[in-house]
Amino acid sequence: MRVKIRDIAKELNISPSTVSRALAGNPKISEITKKKVNDLAIKLNYQPDLIARSLKSKKTKTIGFIIPDVTNPVCPEITKGAEDIASKNKLNIILCNSDYDPIKELEYLKILIQKRVDGILIIPYADENYLNKILKDYDVPCVLLDTKPLKGTSRSYVYTDHKYGAYLATKYLIELGHKRIAIINGPEIHSPCKQMEEGYLNALKKFDIPLNPSYIKECNFKKENSYNAMKELLNLDKNEIPTGVIFISDMAAIGAYDAITEKKYKIPEDFSIIGYDNILETKYFNPSLSTVNQAKYELGEIGMELLINEMKNPGNFKKEQIKLKPKLIIRQSSGPPREFC
Repeated sequence: MRVKIRDIAKELNISPSTVSRALAGNPKISEITKKKVNDLAIKLNYQPDLIARSLKSKKTKTIGFIIPDVTNPVCPEITKGAEDIASKNKLNIILCNSDYDPIKELEYLKILIQKRVDGILIIPYADENYLNKILKDYDVPCVLLDTKPLKGTSRSYVYTDHKYGAYLATKYLIELGHKRIAIINGPEIHSPCKQMEEGYLNALKKFDIPLNPSYIKECNFKKENSYNAMKELLNLDKNEIPTGVIFISDMAAIGAYDAITEKKYKIPEDFSIIGYDNILETKYFNPSLSTVNQAKYELGEIGMELLINEMKNPGNFKKEQIKLKPKLIIRQSSGPPREFC
């Protein structure tokens, strides 16, 4: 049978309200009484009624976190950053996996609101205008991660400058001597993908390299899709095949490794490859993968800190848009094109 506050009160011959205050750490209760109450609570395996407590305080001590893909190695690092801050603040996280499905993402958003979570973190894939409308209707504290802020937004954002990251990668390949540079990107509706294409195009324009529309390929973040996109590039006319390729993610770059080696080409002798994210495995690829590092842990950490501040000061919190700078990591998968060696 479940132990209740009144059971502890009866055994210690004190009032239930004193037990309740002692368990909550009320400074008006003596340390001796607090110790007696907590010791007995542990002995009897007392578990607080969190639902009743949340109804009384109108707080659930719970954060909803919607991520796009639990199998993507980037997401656990972002989640770890967020969870560490939540744990320090005695908050729990409900984790939802949208599978890059905007309908599923919006359904989860509505479910979290129905569950009366105190705040929501989200790495969005759905249309942000509609998403923000739902959040506004229900007045839920929310911070958006890894997406560029909408014009005139009243939300807090923490995001990586993917435009700059793609620019860095493209510029580096150009400086190595590459002129035929392709990008295997994700869907354009997704904010990071749109930013990456902008950075790629800006670098080509700055160095007066004409764009070949055949060099912009789309995949959906999965290895098999980037494998097929790379095969399309390899099937271009020989004088058109790119010598350098930038990818939306390190996972996408893995698929391209297979497509390149199947054709008996070598990395980086025939193709220079640059991934994106700097997941742990990249340094162990053969050859090790050049990539663009984004501060994944910090993304979740800063996002959760902003959310908690907004939850504590709902009427007075100043919304922030924090942009994190990526960094190019040069490894063995990139080098000068063959004709320049």
